[in-house]
Amino acid sequence: MDLRTVLHRISERENLSSEEMYGVLEEIVNGNATDAQIGAFIIGTKMKGETVEEIEGAGRFFRERATRVEVSCPEELVDTCGTGGDRAGTFNVSTVTAFVLAGAGVKVAKHGNRSVSSRCGSADFLEQAGAKIDLPADKVSVMIEEIGIGFMFAPLFHPAMKRVIGPRREVGVRSIFNLVGPLSNPAGAKRQILGVFSDKLVDKLAHVLKNLGIVKAFVVHGRDGIDEISISDATIVGEVSEGEVKLYEFRPEDLGIGKKEMKDICITSPEESFRMGFSVLEGEEGPHRDIVLLNATFGILVSGKAQDRETAFEMAKDSIDSGKAKRKLEEFIELSHKLA
Repeated sequence: MDLRTVLHRISERENLSSEEMYGVLEEIVNGNATDAQIGAFIIGTKMKGETVEEIEGAGRFFRERATRVEVSCPEELVDTCGTGGDRAGTFNVSTVTAFVLAGAGVKVAKHGNRSVSSRCGSADFLEQAGAKIDLPADKVSVMIEEIGIGFMFAPLFHPAMKRVIGPRREVGVRSIFNLVGPLSNPAGAKRQILGVFSDKLVDKLAHVLKNLGIVKAFVVHGRDGIDEISISDATIVGEVSEGEVKLYEFRPEDLGIGKKEMKDICITSPEESFRMGFSVLEGEEGPHRDIVLLNATFGILVSGKAQDRETAFEMAKDSIDSGKAKRKLEEFIELSHKLA
């Protein structure tokens, strides 16, 4: 595949097929593209706008090249990994949510990285908690099987991404490479709550997940710009279930939670993110608890352990109030050190 021809087509706003996107990434990862060409590809696809087919091809490519985490029941696994990049400055909601899900009996294969555009990524949060984040695939498998939650530190599981790290950093814009991480869970999780940084991505990524064979998923974007179920505004939801995609809005009031100010859950450092998140697991009331409860509600729904929002909401509350969610974090820290 001639990359200059592809770049010309992209510059003319011509879309690529899923197979063509797969082929372009093959050329890049195999070292057949210069940094300038990779940078042009990033900017070109960003300005043109990525299609469902293009994202699907990229997702398939990186899925196939991820270091696999073997687990007994991948169809039961839930991932809460999002695209990041919303620049909202909130504490790490998705990671706290993952432990609330685990406390509720949901098996979680949490995929994540250090902060790139946010103030605290999931890896930063877990390091602040005192956990080992760099476990290899066989040890992550043990974590999932023994305590119901494991963490896959993205750089260790996606060697194919190494070639684009430099150009991505130099270009500094959100691109198709931000989208493929959540689509490439190394444990093959078939259930996801996936936060995205743009409302334009909700429908697209819901259809991509459907095409990639997901069992159930919620793709979410708060109208306030957050890549989570929001507490300050309505959330656009793309629900993938039984091979269909439904789009609708969800509001905190739908579960009896009043809207809160976004500034109340914003942080300035990984240390502050951990303190705020850990206080939720300790049972502290407030907007930070509310946003975790909302996201955990959708996470429990996606797991199939509850069929309606009210039941899922009560399960999320019980996970926190009973201390189960906090114990899951403690077990996670302890076992991560034992296996390291």
